[in-house]
Amino acid sequence: MRKAYLRTFASAATLGLALATPAMAQDGAATSEEEAAVDEIIVTGVISSAGQNKIDTSISVSSLGADAIADSNPTNLAEVFRQLPGIRSESSSGGGNSNINVRGIPISTGGAKFLSMQEDGLPILLFGDHLFAPADGFYKSDATLARVESVRGGTASTLTTNGPGGIINLIGKTGKDGGGSIALGLGVDHKDYRVDAEYGASLADDLYFHLGGHFQQGGDYRDSGYNPVSGGQIRLSLTKEFESGYVRFTGKVIDKKEQAYFPQLVSRSGNATSGVVGTRLGNFDAANHSLYSNLTRNGLAVNGRNQLEPYDVADGLNHKVKSIGVETSFDLGGGLNLSSKTRYQDISGEFLGFFTYGALNAASLAGSTYYNGPLAGQAVTAGNLPNGLASEVAVFDVNLDDLSNFANDIRLSKSFEIGGESTLDVAVGHFFMNQNFKQDWHWTRLVTTTENDAALIATPGSINGIAGVNQAFGWDGSNRNYDLEAQVSSPFAALALKTGELSVDASVRYDSMSQNGIRTSASGGPFDVNGDGVITGTEATVSLNRGTVDARADLKADNFAWSLGANYLINDNFSVFGRASSGASFNFDRALDFGVRDASGALLAGAEGAYVDTVKQYEIGFKAQDLALGAGNLDFYGTLFLSKTEESNITITPPTGQIRKYDAKGLELEAYYKSGVFNLYATATYTDAEITDARNSAGVVNAALVGNRPQRQAKLIWAVTPSLDFDQFRVSASWIGTGSSFANDANTLTQKGYSVVHLTGAVNLTDNLEFSLNVNNLFDKAGITESANDGRESLFAGAPNTVTIGRSIQGRTMAANIRFKF
Repeated sequence: MRKAYLRTFASAATLGLALATPAMAQDGAATSEEEAAVDEIIVTGVISSAGQNKIDTSISVSSLGADAIADSNPTNLAEVFRQLPGIRSESSSGGGNSNINVRGIPISTGGAKFLSMQEDGLPILLFGDHLFAPADGFYKSDATLARVESVRGGTASTLTTNGPGGIINLIGKTGKDGGGSIALGLGVDHKDYRVDAEYGASLADDLYFHLGGHFQQGGDYRDSGYNPVSGGQIRLSLTKEFESGYVRFTGKVIDKKEQAYFPQLVSRSGNATSGVVGTRLGNFDAANHSLYSNLTRNGLAVNGRNQLEPYDVADGLNHKVKSIGVETSFDLGGGLNLSSKTRYQDISGEFLGFFTYGALNAASLAGSTYYNGPLAGQAVTAGNLPNGLASEVAVFDVNLDDLSNFANDIRLSKSFEIGGESTLDVAVGHFFMNQNFKQDWHWTRLVTTTENDAALIATPGSINGIAGVNQAFGWDGSNRNYDLEAQVSSPFAALALKTGELSVDASVRYDSMSQNGIRTSASGGPFDVNGDGVITGTEATVSLNRGTVDARADLKADNFAWSLGANYLINDNFSVFGRASSGASFNFDRALDFGVRDASGALLAGAEGAYVDTVKQYEIGFKAQDLALGAGNLDFYGTLFLSKTEESNITITPPTGQIRKYDAKGLELEAYYKSGVFNLYATATYTDAEITDARNSAGVVNAALVGNRPQRQAKLIWAVTPSLDFDQFRVSASWIGTGSSFANDANTLTQKGYSVVHLTGAVNLTDNLEFSLNVNNLFDKAGITESANDGRESLFAGAPNTVTIGRSIQGRTMAANIRFKF
């Protein structure tokens, strides 16, 4: 299959070079980063390959430049996304594995199901909610990032696959503007060292490049005692311009390990029907502590080939990406433009982290001893058990054997002049993408102390301090192997009519999705974990993959999407718009547990809806630019939205199917104000969402959930980023917050709202040399982004409604940076 990818890739590159010969108008020339920023040119979610001015579009679109991203002082990609209106991004998981939703379209499990996360206009992964492989982990933000564009709703239904809620497009630097920088970062209150470097220049009048990347070692924000972050990336862009257009080649290599953080034990108050998630258990702080330590980091599992495999949780989210791409755009004359984007990515890695699912007191640990740590060999008692409870942990140990993909988007557009002042733009195109999904699961059970420098507890029958190899959740089926492939073919077409101050556009898309492959299952059996020749204790029931196919896919599903919008320019600075859209996201690996296929893998009659989750959206809004306000200018945007979503999904702890329908309505606001040295960027989104239908995978209605708010959906989220930029120094802050939300669809457990403040101060030591100090989460606030939604709302039977699990944002961290620009 990879040879086929490379043949297609080579053909696309040859096509681009062949089109480079004609000498025509300069209309197809590439836009620089500076031109896009100054002119507010948007290239995401619009019909024209040359982009479109933000005020002229009938979609809700935002853009963050490199300076705005730096002012928000993000520590991971999810924190960048929190600056975008309408985007709710849970930035508590480390270097990936983030949960992201748009405008109240829910996160019923994990990832970003209804959002297409893209790099330079092509999806990073075909699906946004892969098990153990959300797309944000396979992109690393550094100085090679020029800007971020986001589209919420609208043409996201028709100009991409699996992104009806929105598109986030991460656009890299090309080097057309020239220049470069090198930056050194050092953790002040934690161990961390990072180098960022990038440079772009012209090699000739029509040839330019950009090369950059970063390396990081440390990231020990929670005092684990080792390096939770290690590795980096390098990215190259090379562009050749012709009189009629350009050809651009890109390449990237990522090899980086970043710690994955999951819910851990916290206190709980209230009763069974109205509880509140706490932020600590005793002195174990959810924002600053974890169970990762040099005493717990190493262990054993048995992989899908039934071979003993050691693990090291320092590997965490271990992402490896090698990608190569080619992008072309040419003016063929007479208003006809042909553009193409093609990319192949070789993706693999590992997903490894601790998920706490149980709380054990000393009485339930009778016969147990401390395996290591200061009390090694001593019996566990109520008097010596830190914080009164031990943590029962699932080691999510998943080999990401192959997530490689190939993608191509090709478009032909033509502009017609109609009468004196009217133009009609017509575009047709085709999108193709192939996505592999090969994973090997093996989840081990641990029991640890609940403290920052956690130790292992040897329970009766444990082996080498491991309570149960491949026995997390007491489930002997965790040794699963997936070998799946999905492929989508998507023709699309669009019309855009501009007459006077009125612009009207319509677009359609037909996604034809095919999926095939198998999953093999496991059962418990004897395995000599410690190699002593004797089966003892938990060695008798190790989860072993039997090679038996317990799920097969050999199916096709399709969807017709449409979008219709209009924009009216009242004057040069103010426009109003409206839009209606219908789109869908397809299910993939999670759908193997839906029970909607026959033994051959084909869909049962009438079951296609289980694989196609639809979203209908309606919006009206306004866009105002360059409004005089006081001594400065204001850009202000507002959108009222309504969405209706139908979704099938599963939770994985344990695998449980669920079907939901949701309604969401609300208002999103975005403003940018500049007056002299003062800049202010602010966003806010109010969302009123509810569950309108709730069923299990067998179709049994759960009427108690109808009318409830979807889990983890806050009514109000906001981000405010002011800055002062003087000749010699710069000061910026960001205030980011969320209202309260419910941890579960039953609305019985509340996650309190929170807000955090980040500060950055920078001094220009010379014209080209800058020193900065960054403080994230200045007031060291905890903020729970995820808690129990699967029956673990009250974990400890000995004291009901007092203990649950929660995942918090990171507490306060400080870093110093010095950057040289050239």
